[in-house]
Amino acid sequence: MLKRMADNRGTKKETFMQGVITLIFSQILIKIMGLIYTLYLTNRSGFGDKGNGIVAAGYQIYAMLLTISSIGVPNAISKLVSERFALRRS
Repeated sequence: MLKRMADNRGTKKETFMQGVITLIFSQILIKIMGLIYTLYLTNRSGFGDKGNGIVAAGYQIYAMLLTISSIGVPNAISKLVSERFALRRS
């Protein structure tokens, strides 16, 4: 029984590390793709300063919404909802 528990811990640790490595590589890939897209967009003929200004304004809104969505609010809400459901069932 102890051997099985030790095996499960090892498997969970490997799975966790695989997830971390996958996230690291995906973030690197996303950053590279964003860099390529930005370089293409800024050097595109006919886009000019006006187009860059529109993209920059839209990016500010996107960055704000991304920050709000990733600061832990969804986790906190799911925790509160699950606690409320657990209290109703008991």
